[in-house]
Amino acid sequence: MDLVRLATDRNMSGRPDMNQDIPVLEHFNLDGKRALVIGSEFPAGGEIAKTYAVAGADVALCSITPDQAVMESRKIKREIDALGRNSFEYVMDVTLGKNVQVTMRQATKDLGGLDCVAIAPDLFLAKPIESVTETELARVMAVNFNAHFFAMRSAAAEFRRQGVPGRIVSVTSVLGERGLPNTSAYSAAHSAVHNLVRACAQEFGGDGIMVNGIALGYMEWMGDRINPNDEEAMRAIRFAIMRRAGRKDEIGPLALYLSAESATRYVTGQVFPLDGGLLQHL
Repeated sequence: MDLVRLATDRNMSGRPDMNQDIPVLEHFNLDGKRALVIGSEFPAGGEIAKTYAVAGADVALCSITPDQAVMESRKIKREIDALGRNSFEYVMDVTLGKNVQVTMRQATKDLGGLDCVAIAPDLFLAKPIESVTETELARVMAVNFNAHFFAMRSAAAEFRRQGVPGRIVSVTSVLGERGLPNTSAYSAAHSAVHNLVRACAQEFGGDGIMVNGIALGYMEWMGDRINPNDEEAMRAIRFAIMRRAGRKDEIGPLALYLSAESATRYVTGQVFPLDGGLLQHL
């Protein structure tokens, strides 16, 4: 049985029939699905978008900044187009709830519907708390928290309007669970995202909408975030169980699992660390 049939074979509540026997690999087939990725110009967002396309989905790519970011997103679009999937590009101002709503509505129209949303913008800031300006704090919170809030709100509205049990995946940071010195603003923003995931999972669950998160640890593109003179930060990385940085290609499979409707009928409100065991030592 394919997932297209699963999506239409529902009980009166609009949810999939829990008694259907689906072959294991079919759980991860996104043929006929429509996905939107916010922050597609960032490493995590771009990788998730490509994974969705490989699994069969059409994908809307939303860059949060113009110019160079759009160029990066355009490269992702060419890769998706080469797979024979439909793809669309947008620039979304994630600091404005109305802009997020309007852009998501247009993307839903262009895609012909919406089944899953991944939220992956990222703005890192490493400064002692006394050096963080009000402008910097506002920007860090806007990109790292407000974007998730506005996107979840708009996604839930689209899913409910269509009557589909959509999936929302927030890409966040392990620093939302355990802050490090000089990351007060960034850590606080991601801590808020973790609790947003848990709260929205409860709020949306009655409609079959599942909300989960992926908390990234130290990844291969984050070399400029670590001060080699910061002994505590270096110790945390050195004692991570896997003894290495995470790779982009390790993000997509987890995001795919959390976005696959039939695979996650009983999984919501969770933030999954993708950190090589880093949290064990923070």
